[in-house]
Amino acid sequence: MEALRRGEECDDKPRDWTPYYRWLEPRLHVAGRWAVIPDMPGAPSQLNDSLLNDWPFGTKLGVPLWHMDGPLDRLARLCERYDTVALGWIGDPKREPVGCDRYQRRMDEVARLLGNRWPNLHMMRGIKVAFDYPFISADATSLAQNGHRYDSPIDTACGDQWRGRRAYADKLERRRPEHHRSYRRDRVIERETL
Repeated sequence: MEALRRGEECDDKPRDWTPYYRWLEPRLHVAGRWAVIPDMPGAPSQLNDSLLNDWPFGTKLGVPLWHMDGPLDRLARLCERYDTVALGWIGDPKREPVGCDRYQRRMDEVARLLGNRWPNLHMMRGIKVAFDYPFISADATSLAQNGHRYDSPIDTACGDQWRGRRAYADKLERRRPEHHRSYRRDRVIERETL
């Protein structure tokens, strides 16, 4: 993804995903777990669709990633075939982060496509917008990158070394009071939360 942001072309050389699949297999077969199916950011949809066929764990344990600059009809096809689909925002995280105006306009298009029957969608890097749309889950790299800053020797001494990180995760996942979007009858209705 970083190469694409620098303006470099998609590297469409074949990759051997076997080592990843071997690493993943013992971790994946636990109730409730799934993994994002490898893809190639910036590659044509057809190339990424061909990678879906190489996934060895089936449609329940594999989640394809729809890059939000891709065709909406691909999102519809993925939603028909897989139990869960991940959405990946393609804007520059510093200039156009998840939740920016351009993101919201694209999500309005997604909402028109899906209507009032949203499939299971996971938002990549989406903690900020997790409650703005009917996602089943969202993630963020922030906790992995910054969680250590919330560690405290006092918490460890008191027998709860993860207290600070849990508090940070709770802060990331907290609903924002300003407003949220509700989807009804193929249109967006914005309303203030009380």
